Amino acid sequence: MADEASRCQSGTTLVGRTAELTRISEALAAASAGTPSALLLAGPTGIGKTTLLKAACGAARERGFLIGRAAASPMEREMPFAVVQQLFEHLSERLPPDDADQVAKHGRDVIGGTLGEAQTDFGDLHVHRAIRGVYRVAAELTRHGPLCLVIDDVQWVDVPSLRWLNYFLHRMTDLPVVVLVTRTSGLRATDPLLVAELRMNGERLELPGISAEDVVALTEQVLGQPPDEVFVTALLTATGGNPLVVRQLLTSMRGQSVPPDRTGVHHLGKWGPEVLGESVLARLNRQSPGLVRTATAIAVVEPADADLLAAITGVDLATIRSHVRELRGMGVLAPADKLAFAHSVIKNAVENATCEEEKQRLHATTARLLHGSGASSVMVARHAQRSAAPLGRWAAESLQRSANALIAEGDPRSAAKFLRRALQEEVTPDLRRDLLLRLGLAETYFAPRDAVGHLEEAMRELEDPEQILSAAYLLAQVFYVEGEYDRASKMLRRTMDEIKPKIPSAVDVLRLVHQLTVPAPRTAQERVDLRQIDREDWTGDDARSRLIAAMIAESASSAGTELSLGRDAALAALSRGPAELLGHPQRLLASLNALIRADELDLALRYCDETLLEAQREGLVLLELFGHTLRSRTHYHRGAAVEAAADSKLALSAARSAALPADHFGCIYAADAHVRALLLLGDVDTAREVLEPYGLSAPMPRTWQHTALLHARGAVRMELGDPVGALADQLECGGRFKSWGLGSPAVRPWRSHAARAMFRLGRRQQALELALQELELAREWGAPTAAGLALLTVASVSGGNAGPWLREAESLLRDSPARLLYAQVMVEIAAMEEKSGRAATAQSHLAEARKIGEQRNVLLAPRRATAPVMPEVVPAGPRMTPQTLTPHEYRVARLVLEGNSNNEIAQRLSVSRRTIEFHLTSIYRKLGLRRRTQLSAALAGLEPKT
Repeated sequence: MADEASRCQSGTTLVGRTAELTRISEALAAASAGTPSALLLAGPTGIGKTTLLKAACGAARERGFLIGRAAASPMEREMPFAVVQQLFEHLSERLPPDDADQVAKHGRDVIGGTLGEAQTDFGDLHVHRAIRGVYRVAAELTRHGPLCLVIDDVQWVDVPSLRWLNYFLHRMTDLPVVVLVTRTSGLRATDPLLVAELRMNGERLELPGISAEDVVALTEQVLGQPPDEVFVTALLTATGGNPLVVRQLLTSMRGQSVPPDRTGVHHLGKWGPEVLGESVLARLNRQSPGLVRTATAIAVVEPADADLLAAITGVDLATIRSHVRELRGMGVLAPADKLAFAHSVIKNAVENATCEEEKQRLHATTARLLHGSGASSVMVARHAQRSAAPLGRWAAESLQRSANALIAEGDPRSAAKFLRRALQEEVTPDLRRDLLLRLGLAETYFAPRDAVGHLEEAMRELEDPEQILSAAYLLAQVFYVEGEYDRASKMLRRTMDEIKPKIPSAVDVLRLVHQLTVPAPRTAQERVDLRQIDREDWTGDDARSRLIAAMIAESASSAGTELSLGRDAALAALSRGPAELLGHPQRLLASLNALIRADELDLALRYCDETLLEAQREGLVLLELFGHTLRSRTHYHRGAAVEAAADSKLALSAARSAALPADHFGCIYAADAHVRALLLLGDVDTAREVLEPYGLSAPMPRTWQHTALLHARGAVRMELGDPVGALADQLECGGRFKSWGLGSPAVRPWRSHAARAMFRLGRRQQALELALQELELAREWGAPTAAGLALLTVASVSGGNAGPWLREAESLLRDSPARLLYAQVMVEIAAMEEKSGRAATAQSHLAEARKIGEQRNVLLAPRRATAPVMPEVVPAGPRMTPQTLTPHEYRVARLVLEGNSNNEIAQRLSVSRRTIEFHLTSIYRKLGLRRRTQLSAALAGLEPKT
């Protein structure tokens, strides 16, 4: 019988019903042998009852059964014997001529549909005669072969037909008959007692949702490929194994070419196929239009309780509760107190099938009802935002309060939607200004150019000086990120003139904003004395105090004279976590940079991680870019080259995701971080490629970001053997920073890099003077990393008197977080000790350095006077001899020495550029090299391996 069930199933699109089909096949076989049976198939909407009946009819037809089939509907519930007539009208040809001795007259009248026309009194006597007559018709049919009677949706069968069906089940004890009936769970039957009697007279089969194995089979059937386990689990969770919903989703996936894997999982919650929604609503409408209205309202507005649902739909509470019970029984709603759909896909489908006009009407009605009942602003705003109909000032105020909460919670995109909707209402000028300011604040997170327009519009109408200050802060940072320094300067100077008579103390803060925003030379009188700013102004727990603290932190660390003040101010700005500064990206960057420059690297990493978590949670790509850039810088200062490069790559990826132009502030800072990490790894070629869009020798614009990149470019040019170009870049970088009041070597150690280039060019005295100047500034700043780096530079350009400088650097860096820099100092001391004949001491220092190098996954080598300022590192791995090069690697190396670029080598060897890069990486690793200029000496006298 299992084989027959399989054959039956293979001819349909039915899956997961082997057990039920087997039981039906057994019933058919028994009926053929003279033993009748009745099966009641029950389950929620979409579970596959009708499809199972089709398969059963196919199996009965193969066995030679006569098949009578009927589908009940609400429209025919009041028509006596409507279902009985459907069952037998197509079988009447099998009956002999009308003969009172063979077939009852009442039975033929029912089947022919003439009983209702001739009879107006359907009392018990007439109905009983008709029932007996139809029974005799059915019994006569069994003389022509076994009989299979199939009724779909028995809950809607008219009462006379139900009475006949129960009568027939009692009398068919010796007839070759199978009766198959389906019922949709939850729907109230035309006559519940008669349907209950059916359950007593037959065997009930409850249809469960399909299993994981069934989903696999159905997916292969619809999509032509097997799904992975993650997709199957997600699909079952979303649909509850409802075959109708599963099939509809798979069909939608096929139309969109979405594979049944993790990619498809991300689409499941978003889909609400219109066809599925219409199908569900049509099934509900067959029972009652009221069910449609109730289900639609629940899907669209998700009311908290039945009272609100009744008010929204305009239906009395008792009726609403009855509808909810029916929907739960049907499996449409979840069997719980909360008004929620059983499966998110069905909810989405019903909502998707509802026209936009109806959705907006429902949301507007709900917003008014919630406002009238005193509900929270968040609840009111959620519905007001989704309605375009004018609601009034109360709606704008609810939207405003909700937007404020969303901004505080770190969800600016949703806040901006609420504020834009609030601006569509007729509001007072004061409220409109506040809405524009709030909207500008929200948009600074993700749409800075839109923020400029809204903030400028608000500022034109502002009179409150505190509000003017707030708008000026926001506008300044947007202009900073966009590189629009002229607009920033004009706006800030105009604001200073306007604010000075009203809040004189705010002028110094605005001057500080101008100093940090606009790169321009300033006299000593123009620079703000940070010590003159009242400490209470930046140590408070309000938002304005934290912003002032962030600006003080940036200014102190940039000037390089107030380490403790810069660190304390940065900690004050971040006292409530970086989430409090997410609306002010420039101030967040400033605070984290101040911690990095003060060697508070563990704290900086923690705050970078928190920033990234918030940015990723809320989809704030710009903040994600800044977070990865700053985390890359932090790793760089720790000497963690691999981690620094990984974060800088993620920053560049975020810039691409945000579709930012190449000269955008965020893109250039990410490129700067990536170049510095690549130099630490010794990957000079890739660093040069990163710089190519900006030019390897062209003038750089006078912006904050381009000047930082100028410093990185100088380091790359030094590695490429161009000390003249390197020196020019470093001196230009330093000249700009000095004119802007950024004297700290913690900002960029351009003097150390310039000293290296001068030493390479033979300008030893100038190199030493510049290195000593950097050392003096680094000592004044007080951070061990800045001073240790300056000491190492002085030692490298001081000729044969490096010992005292190296000893001081070793003492200073021993407990610092710059572990790789400390290891490099140990390597230099080891080389010095070995030259002096103290081999044991040298080995001790070298062992300590190597241990740190292993932790950083790099090997350290002694520096030469011409080496770059950062530690010289090569990727970890066994040191190998030149003879280990393959013939192809040897050929690539020779082509490099001939002056060919990677692209030219790839063309000559007919391979991809990526392949050449792979070979060069292998060559550098095997030979212990960092750059192309070392290849010549390494390959001298080398014969290729055969």
